[in-house]
Amino acid sequence: MINSNVTVELQKLEKLLNKVGDLVITNSMMSQSIDNLPYSEEKKNLLEKINIFQRHIVELQEYATDIRMIKFESMYGIYNDIILELMPKNKSIKLEILGGNTKVDKSLIEQLDSSIKTLITNSVLYGIEETQERINKNKPIESTIKIIAQQLNGQISFSIENDGKGLNKEEITEDYILENQEDSQLKGIEKIKEIIERLNGNIEIQSELIDGFSFTMTLPLTHSILEGLNIKIGNNIFILPTSSIVESIQPTNEMIKLVGDGSTPLLMLRDEFIPIIKLHEHFHIESKNQILEDGILIIVKSGIQKAALFIDEFLQQQQIVVKAIETNFRKVDSVAGATVRGDGSIGIIIDVKSILEK
Repeated sequence: MINSNVTVELQKLEKLLNKVGDLVITNSMMSQSIDNLPYSEEKKNLLEKINIFQRHIVELQEYATDIRMIKFESMYGIYNDIILELMPKNKSIKLEILGGNTKVDKSLIEQLDSSIKTLITNSVLYGIEETQERINKNKPIESTIKIIAQQLNGQISFSIENDGKGLNKEEITEDYILENQEDSQLKGIEKIKEIIERLNGNIEIQSELIDGFSFTMTLPLTHSILEGLNIKIGNNIFILPTSSIVESIQPTNEMIKLVGDGSTPLLMLRDEFIPIIKLHEHFHIESKNQILEDGILIIVKSGIQKAALFIDEFLQQQQIVVKAIETNFRKVDSVAGATVRGDGSIGIIIDVKSILEK
């Protein structure tokens, strides 16, 4: 029987994906040029053809991306074998993978392989308590190591968590990490940090003394095409990923509630209080509207967190190619990446997750 598999160099797939991205940008330029034409039957026909062309580009991008992607759940066996091999007889540990359907670039998994394995090893050897200690703490005898993969706003994150021993928040400092590299959950962290920074990513450590330890690696997607909504704040236009948007409203006075000293507004929507974030204040730019009732509130969500973003107005929705800013500049707070607009200008993509976490 003839083998149906073929071997393709990763570099060739890289070039293919780059060309797909160029097609998206070119399509955006053509679409904008057609929009600027006076209305006619010819313009209507051209817009219909552009929409068909865009659908073909989306399919092509999905096919090209799928070639070099794997479902993260396929790594379960490899990571579980590490646990079984290292687990002492006086410990009971199970592995859970959340977000297993998340598709991950094979080359990215290869670059993160040693980091994920180091964090699993640290959890097994130093993080998870022995069975008797867990009984004394009224914890389940069987402990859990979770690996969580999720993709959002042109970024992908991997979190390795365990329900074992944690650290005091005061201990999670750069000096403490440097001084405690041996026989602890922080073993090898500096090496992991170097790898993540080389990939233009960042790390986050969360820990409670009793509740366990969590290590998250967040990296920009090198090839990502997503739907974005153009929003206007003063004279500035930003892009908000539609995957983060729940709904948009123009609030009435009755919907706005002030708390504390009266300077902190909340949106009351269907018996739910949602914090309001004024993006012009967040980005330190001028806004056309200062009164909430005169502008638009876009409700966004990241994980379990939700907020209402105050803007002047929203414009058209479009498909965009996400480019990592860190590659040629540096990481910018609250920015997930950038894109080239149809008129050739640069569009800034808002990082909803980082804004909501502040």
